[in-house]
Amino acid sequence: TSGGGNSPGIVVGPDGALWFTESAANLIGRITTAGTITTFPVVGGASPNRITLGPDGALWYTENDSVDSNICRITTSGVGAQYATTTPAAKPQEIVTGPDGNLWFTENSGNNVGKITPTGTVTEYPTGYIGPYGIVVGPDGALWFTIQTSGRIGRITTAGTMTSYPVPTAGAWPTEITNRPDGAMW
Repeated sequence: TSGGGNSPGIVVGPDGALWFTESAANLIGRITTAGTITTFPVVGGASPNRITLGPDGALWYTENDSVDSNICRITTSGVGAQYATTTPAAKPQEIVTGPDGNLWFTENSGNNVGKITPTGTVTEYPTGYIGPYGIVVGPDGALWFTIQTSGRIGRITTAGTMTSYPVPTAGAWPTEITNRPDGAMW
């Protein structure tokens, strides 16, 4: 990559290229299947983290910075926008497009699960536990997420109803979560 640093997020964009974050370099990158790399500066300039394709055809990413707590959007032509979460220093982590046409994200320091509409309206839901991290859409149409520090797996419906389940292993720090063809969350 051009600016150095780690790249915590990568996704296939609507243009068929791979879009990725360069956290330490404060860039969003695009690489074609031919290997051509283009980079774009992030709006606000702070630590892009995870990235996903939004329902509007733009790329959406979280800013995982100790000061900024933003969800950002970038078009394939490099035009960006930034939307603040309502919880200061929330450290948004992962982001995914939900079945309701909104984007859902976790706030590791804010202890919330949030949703943002494609027009930028943010709503946050307190989990009641410390450390939400990974998030994915489940086969039941709900959002499933990990709660690292508290050792739990959470579930939130698109209407905002939340439940959580303890991980059976004491001291476990669940980070990532995925759904599988067997209908279970792993």
